[in-house]
Amino acid sequence: MLSTLADPILPIFAILAIGVFAGWRGLFDVDFARTLNRFVFYIAQPALVFFVVARAPFAAFDYRALGLYLVSEIAVYALGYWVMRRYFGRDRREALLLGMTCAFVNHVFYILPIAERIYGEEAASTIAGIIIVDIALLFCGTVLILDLMKAGTASPTKIAGMMARNPAFLAIIAGLVVYALEPLSPQGLFTFAEFVGNAAPPASLFALGIIMAGADFRRPGGATWSIVGIKTVIHPLLLLTMFAMTEVDADKADIAMLVAAGPCGAMPFVIGLQYGVKTETIARAILISTGITLFTLAWLTA
Repeated sequence: MLSTLADPILPIFAILAIGVFAGWRGLFDVDFARTLNRFVFYIAQPALVFFVVARAPFAAFDYRALGLYLVSEIAVYALGYWVMRRYFGRDRREALLLGMTCAFVNHVFYILPIAERIYGEEAASTIAGIIIVDIALLFCGTVLILDLMKAGTASPTKIAGMMARNPAFLAIIAGLVVYALEPLSPQGLFTFAEFVGNAAPPASLFALGIIMAGADFRRPGGATWSIVGIKTVIHPLLLLTMFAMTEVDADKADIAMLVAAGPCGAMPFVIGLQYGVKTETIARAILISTGITLFTLAWLTA
């Protein structure tokens, strides 16, 4: 357990801690973090999404496990949204992102590199399926809903226009096209996408750390603890129950459980900064859940 905590969990977590320290020292400010976040949203993250989709082993996916994982995400997403609206009076846009925070794991930026180091290619293929589902449905769907809330109408033409301006959605489409035409695709395209995409995890976590440096964590509040509880306790227990009731490949189920037990993802934070939605509760939930899962993930992967 201690060796797993020492490598690879703590080294990946360290960039977030460095961001917090840099923010405390005044080396970087919130405006810089927002600018860095735009680079992640428009450039680095789409490159990473493209690379994951274009190189995804679709034939190796366990679609039953993926389906159950998606159902568990939708359930905790809806639960988080309802709790934030019903008990904490958050507006619809913030409640939507807080619900997403309950469901969206930090798999791209945190679990994937950890799992690859520990389990190798099998983990990468399973997590790649979850990443694709999450980006195509949760991420793009949440962005679309926020756009519709802003626009106030939902005509097919307007929805199509919104999706056409969504960097992650465009990256998925491009990745699927290249996947279908891979023998004809230049290898330099994959080199570029991998090189640029590798900047997304550290850049996003570093920007998140800078924002966190200005947050007051002395009293996280009931909303924060509710999100952390839903993410770190209810989500993995729900998925474990669903797997116990269904025949799923044991190895793939274990890897999916590792993802479900991960911390709150940074994507709601990225979206919140981009759309001008409050991110204080999201930042607190990410930091606290990350701190808790430092030890739970080390135990699960020991």
